[in-house]
Amino acid sequence: MNTQQNVDRIRALYEAVNTKDLETIAGFGAPESEWLDVPFNFTSTGVNAIIDPWKSWFNIFPDATCEVRSLTALGDHVVAQGIGRGTHEGVFHSPAGTIEPTGRKMQVNFCDVYQLKDGKIVRADSYFDFYGLHKQLVQDLAVAA
Repeated sequence: MNTQQNVDRIRALYEAVNTKDLETIAGFGAPESEWLDVPFNFTSTGVNAIIDPWKSWFNIFPDATCEVRSLTALGDHVVAQGIGRGTHEGVFHSPAGTIEPTGRKMQVNFCDVYQLKDGKIVRADSYFDFYGLHKQLVQDLAVAA
């Protein structure tokens, strides 16, 4: 695939994320796929490496969306920058501990770096502002208690 086709594939991924099209998201996985959640230092591997992190995110933030502000590509690599939004409705098992649902709305900056091969994501490194997200979910909860 050429660079523009890779950009189009990643654009299609985020469209599927925003419509919760799990079948399309799952179709980005391959046996050799890897997804690294950088703030958690956690890597998913295999054919479900792309869908599993999104399913987990949707369980925490069922109305999650991603506003992609830029897509930049060089060959088989595509970088997506944007803002994720959602409402905290599910239990969040995070590096800072378990956060019970708060009902709070959040928005978080992200930068995802993808490597594609034949239209599949073989590597994804997902960077997002976990500190800012954590602060939005738990701020004032300790004071209110």
